[in-house]
Amino acid sequence: MPRRAIALGFGVLLLAGCTSGGSGQSVVLDSGQAAVSSEFRVPQQEIADSVGAVMAGLNQPPGEPPPGLATAATERIVRNRLISSYAQGNGIELTQTQIEQGLGQLAVDNGGQQALNDLALQSGIPLDELEDTVATNLLVTQIGAALNATGDAAAQVESARVALSEYSAQIDVAVAPRYGTWDDEQLAIVGGSDLTQPAVQGEASQ
Repeated sequence: MPRRAIALGFGVLLLAGCTSGGSGQSVVLDSGQAAVSSEFRVPQQEIADSVGAVMAGLNQPPGEPPPGLATAATERIVRNRLISSYAQGNGIELTQTQIEQGLGQLAVDNGGQQALNDLALQSGIPLDELEDTVATNLLVTQIGAALNATGDAAAQVESARVALSEYSAQIDVAVAPRYGTWDDEQLAIVGGSDLTQPAVQGEASQ
């Protein structure tokens, strides 16, 4: 059975769509922040720790991360925070059991836990962030179902994408210029000097 891609970048969510304008709220990005919004902040140290964990897991020198790894980490963590914030604000929650079941199914789909761990590290995801990755994808599924209860899976994902894009604009997400620019519509980082290695994209096990 071929491995199923880990939900690293929400490729389904990157379809074209409409977004709203910014909220006009002022957020300040200082030198110690990798990303900010009116609802959350991502310290630069968190990105450094994530990159370091991947390098350690791959038994690679910590001071020589491949180009784009920090950008991919920033993009992933911002998406996780944004989706979690939206879900919390709309009363959408997951249980630990749901997350563990999702993680277990992902391991089965990818040939076992060790194979999943290897795939995660090769994809730039530290092992201690796998639960967050699974939880984020489960939240997207629940958001879509809440917004479009009668639609099929594709329609529900599109409903979630539009809502999350609008929310991203409303909370004024911004990332450090070294990584590029946060695009509300794509829920992704674009441009910048650290993008020679794009973020891996894929779908989680449903």
